[in-house]
Amino acid sequence: MVADFLMAALGVWVAYQVRYHVYPSYIPGGVPPDPRIYALSAPVVAVTLVVVFALLGRYRLRRGITFVDELFSLGGAMAVVFLVVLAEIGLIRIGTLTFSRLTTLYWAVAAGCLIAAARYGIRRYEGWLRSRGVGVDRALMVGWGTAADLLVQRLRMFPEYGYQLVGVVADGLEPGSEVAGVPVVGEVGEIEQVLYACPVDTVFFALPDADTSEVLDLVERCRRRGVDVRILPSGLLDLVASRVTGDQIDGIPVLRLRHGLEISGPKTAIKRCIDLVVGGLALVLLSPLMAALALAVRLTSRGPVFIHQERVGMHGRTFMAHKFRSMRVNAEEETGPVWASADDPRRTAVGRVLRRLSLDELPQLWNVVKGEMSLVGPRPERPAFVEEFQRRLPRYCERHLVRPGLTGWAQANDLRGRTPLEERLAYDLYYIENWNPVFDLKIMLITAARVWTHKNAY
Repeated sequence: MVADFLMAALGVWVAYQVRYHVYPSYIPGGVPPDPRIYALSAPVVAVTLVVVFALLGRYRLRRGITFVDELFSLGGAMAVVFLVVLAEIGLIRIGTLTFSRLTTLYWAVAAGCLIAAARYGIRRYEGWLRSRGVGVDRALMVGWGTAADLLVQRLRMFPEYGYQLVGVVADGLEPGSEVAGVPVVGEVGEIEQVLYACPVDTVFFALPDADTSEVLDLVERCRRRGVDVRILPSGLLDLVASRVTGDQIDGIPVLRLRHGLEISGPKTAIKRCIDLVVGGLALVLLSPLMAALALAVRLTSRGPVFIHQERVGMHGRTFMAHKFRSMRVNAEEETGPVWASADDPRRTAVGRVLRRLSLDELPQLWNVVKGEMSLVGPRPERPAFVEEFQRRLPRYCERHLVRPGLTGWAQANDLRGRTPLEERLAYDLYYIENWNPVFDLKIMLITAARVWTHKNAY
């Protein structure tokens, strides 16, 4: 709140300078208004912003959301604040002075940028503290399953979320043993004794086979000890990637089952237009960088600059995906098609950098322009892998109902490399079911930000 107030007040000064000194368009009377009047208005608009943000729930603590999510949230809130401030300046008169609507627009843009920058700095600082154990909540996992295993991986991957798992409570597991590196500290029926012996701040429930009354009883036991409770879905793949969405009727929560996949008909045309415009523009703007990368590959290792691999695309049709060569020539001559691994000895010196920053995939912009791929979608796999995956996972073939992408929802969440296939499939199917252009923009922004922080690119 304090940061938002200060940035909103600073935004008034920035807007005044831009309106009357940097880009001085028409000024009534030819003389800029007294800056002290705008200085007096700064606390008023700053308080207005904080009040509107508070009413819209923008100060509610939400761990685990990305900065891109926060930016989208701030954008909507700033639009509301802008309208409220416009109404205020229409009602306020100081002598003959009327506040400039153009200055108000400049203020909204400046304040939005300043608040976003301040919040980013705060997030980084809080993440730095939490990664060192400051302000971390001790958490307990009750039960186990696919969803619990995924959550444990995410909390380990992103310590800045601020949770430290101290134990697992589950039936059928030997106390004292470990599950995914977390010690088993008791059975479900002993939850109260465990909470007494091992004080925690948060309990995550992952009980796929428990009935409702049992879960409610366990939740009540935790609440009596003042513990925050989170409940995980029972079946990750079935729930995250299902055609079920939340709805309500007069405040009563219900689940709605959607019919069919969502990227079809007009949505396909919209997505293709975005791919053509943005992909073509990116291909032109990034051509100098791609030329420099091609030269680096050529000068540092023997062999071709590009490799062309067969991949499975939309409706199961294969195409040739283009990449900068990041490994030595004939890298798979002895092993056949295999996934890359951390510290893979087949990589070249330049290839390590290319793969780390995902720059080896830039030539696939040509695949996007040709219509074989999309900017966002499930990542395309090689035919040998697809045959194996379809045997293991019945719903795997649904990934091929859309064009594969340069990046995807799974990659934005750092599910790449040798991460479990089931988890990636869940995220890919969720993307297909919930696609919209804003979702694509969000994924691209998260991917660009995570290039520097992801842990599974090799």
